[in-house]
Amino acid sequence: MNVKLKVLTAGVLFFTGQAAFAQQKAKDTTSTKEIEEVVIVGFGQKKTVQELTGSASVMSAKSIEDIPVASVDKMLQGRVTGVQTGNASGQPGGMANVRVRGISSINGVTSPIYIVDGVRVANGDLTTRSTTANILANLNPDDVESITVLKDAVSTAVYGADAGAGVIVITTKSGKKGKPRFNFSYNSGVNQQAVDGHRQFTGEEYKIYLRDQVNNYLGKDLSIEDIANGAVNSTFTNVFKSPYSTDWQSIVRKDGYQQNADFSISGGSDKFTYYASANMFDQNSIIRNSFFKRLSYTTKLTYQATDKLKISTDFQISHSKTRSLSDGGAFSNPILAQYFNRPTDPAKNADGSWYWSPSTMRLSNNQFNPGYLLEKNYMQAGTLRAFANLSAEYKILKNLTYRFVFSPEYVNVEENQYWNPLHGDGYGYGGYKRESINRFFNFNVQNILDYSQKFGMHNIGASLIQEAYKSDRKFLRATGITVGTPELESLTNFVVPYGYEGALSISSRYGYAATAHYDYDKLVLIDASYRRDVLSQFLPGKKAGNFWSVGLGVDLARVNFFKEIDAISMLKLRGSYGKLGNQVTANPYALYAYSTNYNDYAAATYSGVLNPNLSWETVNPFNVGLDIGLFRDRVKVSAEYYNKKTKDLIYNLPLSGAQGLTSYVDNIGTLVNKGFEFSVNADVFKGDRNQFNWSIGANLSTLKNEITELYGGDVNSGTTTIRVGEGVRTFYLRKWAGVDAANGDPLWFVNGVDGETTNDYNKAKQAVQGSFLSNVFGGANTSISYKGFNLDLQFTYGFGGKIYDDWAQYTYSDGQYTINYPGYGDVMGDYWTPTNTAASNPKPVYGGNKLSNRASTRFLYDSDFIRLSNARFGYTFNSEFLNGSGLNSVQVYVMANNAWTHTFDDRLKFDPEVNVSGYTNLSLPILKSYLFGVNISF
Repeated sequence: MNVKLKVLTAGVLFFTGQAAFAQQKAKDTTSTKEIEEVVIVGFGQKKTVQELTGSASVMSAKSIEDIPVASVDKMLQGRVTGVQTGNASGQPGGMANVRVRGISSINGVTSPIYIVDGVRVANGDLTTRSTTANILANLNPDDVESITVLKDAVSTAVYGADAGAGVIVITTKSGKKGKPRFNFSYNSGVNQQAVDGHRQFTGEEYKIYLRDQVNNYLGKDLSIEDIANGAVNSTFTNVFKSPYSTDWQSIVRKDGYQQNADFSISGGSDKFTYYASANMFDQNSIIRNSFFKRLSYTTKLTYQATDKLKISTDFQISHSKTRSLSDGGAFSNPILAQYFNRPTDPAKNADGSWYWSPSTMRLSNNQFNPGYLLEKNYMQAGTLRAFANLSAEYKILKNLTYRFVFSPEYVNVEENQYWNPLHGDGYGYGGYKRESINRFFNFNVQNILDYSQKFGMHNIGASLIQEAYKSDRKFLRATGITVGTPELESLTNFVVPYGYEGALSISSRYGYAATAHYDYDKLVLIDASYRRDVLSQFLPGKKAGNFWSVGLGVDLARVNFFKEIDAISMLKLRGSYGKLGNQVTANPYALYAYSTNYNDYAAATYSGVLNPNLSWETVNPFNVGLDIGLFRDRVKVSAEYYNKKTKDLIYNLPLSGAQGLTSYVDNIGTLVNKGFEFSVNADVFKGDRNQFNWSIGANLSTLKNEITELYGGDVNSGTTTIRVGEGVRTFYLRKWAGVDAANGDPLWFVNGVDGETTNDYNKAKQAVQGSFLSNVFGGANTSISYKGFNLDLQFTYGFGGKIYDDWAQYTYSDGQYTINYPGYGDVMGDYWTPTNTAASNPKPVYGGNKLSNRASTRFLYDSDFIRLSNARFGYTFNSEFLNGSGLNSVQVYVMANNAWTHTFDDRLKFDPEVNVSGYTNLSLPILKSYLFGVNISF
């Protein structure tokens, strides 16, 4: 934030957007004192924007205020350059896939590390089942002061072995000197599906579609009545005689609801500052039995014990409960049930109880009744997270400071899965119960020595850093089956032991680092860093990695010629290069596992192949940028080019199963991520509360992800490829050529590109058909205020990515599976008939039409989109209205999240932001929310 203090002539303090102006009487001239914008970089260190030579994007507290999401990783899309995010699913409290400047690895970690107030914290899904939890959702977003994304070598190399996929630095709110300040905020609202999905068949449509398949197969012209009277077989007869038309979507769906309440207090004196908050968050999906609930508490204290010694503590504790659902091909998946269950089966009996066949305990096509499962079964995780950040800072000399940090993090995840014995997956077991405890104890220790000195126009700074990080995980799980009554759900009541597991895993790393900074009056800037990391899992001689960076910047606005141009406040050229590491989980050891029971003896099996040459994945990022500030930084423009090269890619190479193992780990190649990033922000009009204020901003990023070396040749699958010249997330499919208007046959291009077509699937070749990732993406925002009213809009967009419907083989089966799995009702009116020869879908034939539903670009969609990701309209009451109430500020607002989404591919019925993962997997739908909220401070 730029806060500019101007001495003018009125004697009042008023705020105008991002600037504060202090006015006093009797001044003939105007002087300006700049309080420079500060960016938090590695290990809690601070730099002004003018001092940066690296690439760092900042989201301020205002830009993330009251965003109705469970975790900070879901705030990033479209708000900073170089970052693509996409929700893994619409699971409340679930994780987002975050990619900083592309994908830096094939098999290694592709998500950034997260740093909270200078120390790394756990991230991702720590559960062991498909509960799609997110440990970052246990951090209260209302406690966040700012989020900084570090992207280049000079910004991230100080984190060494973990920095290759980027670093996200989260700074939480702290107390400030002054009397106690209290703040209460609350919002609540409803959740809906952000993008309309595929529809299901009605009962009548299902019969029509089946009738046409049968007639195309038999070459007859049977009517629905003919088939109902037994013209085909008993299965068809039962379906066609059914009087039902069940809407399975209405069975699994409900109105979603969410609410968030936050209360905080802060204040302090010259010696002591404090901040404390309590938060309650409750988010419910539009699918029954799916929710996320969180209670959290934070207290942050700073005590200036002496002139030299400052002690700080930060304690965070939270508990969350996640109730999630199966996805993919599980029969218990309620999204699958919408399209796989026959609409001709009833959902309930005449007495209101849930229906299933008493002879099979299933529906007519062997599926489950999702209404019963959502009511009786559950899969949940309860997570306790306790985090402490304890630091002591001692000023040895005027310009020399020592800082000690000890930061333990305790995470306990208790998972609980129950299947009712009467119906569903639990029926075959007589009831099923699995419980587990997954405990993590992580701690981070840092010793930091900071030195800074100014000699006239020369400014120097240096740091020596020692860091150690250890993760200790203990896991225990037990499963039981066969219970006496559905009313008993504790593990003790499941009388047949069905398995147990236990594991202890410890990993550690430690490193030493040095950083240096020099600038001459912020005209010429030089940064450098070096770090050596040692990782526990590599072989001796391979455990250590050396990482470094160098950055250079020149602010031409400080050259005399440009100083004379009042319009230019910054004109900085900067560049950086270095070497980083990438997190890896590969193990180079040849081991025996003794987990197999052989005649009640512990039998040894192979577990890993010795590879003494296995080494780190390393990343060499190059970055060059230009930052322009105009009109005292009321307009800011930034442009960057980056080229990030990953060497020694780690991959699982195949082995013959006859050798006892099917793969081994080795370094196999090189890839490059490169592109451009642009951003512009402008305060167009600035005034006081009763004047018109308008600010705008936009950013655009490009990405080209390409494998440049690959030892051993291409690696192809049925839908993807890894090959030189293409990205690491590339689709490799036969290309759909449409429907033969003459006979309704499916067509594919023979060469996988264009030209000659064939109706023989096996004669069509696979070819590269695009990448998961968008190659152009970004966002835009605007903020308008006048007389207390304010309107804030945030847009996001992405172009060039692809999404594949990995269950379309069944849902668009053209007759192969339709009698058992109806699929998408969207085909109605859009499949080939003699009178509808321009249809998008082939002639449906019972048993299938020439493999028309096999993998091809028929089920590949463009993910191009523009989204209004957040809209907020509010009113802040003026001070005169609140005079005497004891309140400092009151604001009421309405907000919409993901309110509007435009997709450019009319066929796409999935949320476009799932393109980061590439596949839909019949997961829970992404949500949009409409909320009303209030903020009160006193």
